[in-house]
Amino acid sequence: MRDFDPRPVPEGLLTEAVRLAIHTPSVCNRQSWRVRFYTDADDKASVLSYQNGNAGIGDVPVVALVTVDARLSAGVGERNQPWIEGGLFSMSLVWALHSLGVDSCMLNMSQPNNVTTALRAKMGIPEYELIIMQIAVGYGRDGHRVARSPRRATSEVMIKQKKA
Repeated sequence: MRDFDPRPVPEGLLTEAVRLAIHTPSVCNRQSWRVRFYTDADDKASVLSYQNGNAGIGDVPVVALVTVDARLSAGVGERNQPWIEGGLFSMSLVWALHSLGVDSCMLNMSQPNNVTTALRAKMGIPEYELIIMQIAVGYGRDGHRVARSPRRATSEVMIKQKKA
């Protein structure tokens, strides 16, 4: 969904979506995720300028930025947990928004460290928070189109294990 209506999303709906999403599982129930919602036009433009692939999203009412507190990971054995937990929380947040009638579009943050470091500095995000992704949040315009990419067959994804 990339064709957003400019009407604002009530803060109460964003709060309710977070309330629902915080039930996402996390390692040792540490709940390391954070989400910032940007609604100011300058802030949204700043945040989006660090993401590649947001063409057509300039009018979005809200840009969410999901981060994870890396201090809550316990050593090298958990080096992947922030990305897993941040992804799970992001998906939960998007499903929660959808359940509340709010549309969204997940925006990757496949950027080199210098870009995420600059984003942190610009938006006042602590160094210990890993930037997981951005999410465009709002209501679809009347008659908006939704991209539907072809999906792999279930048989290609589901692998039936045979006894060893």
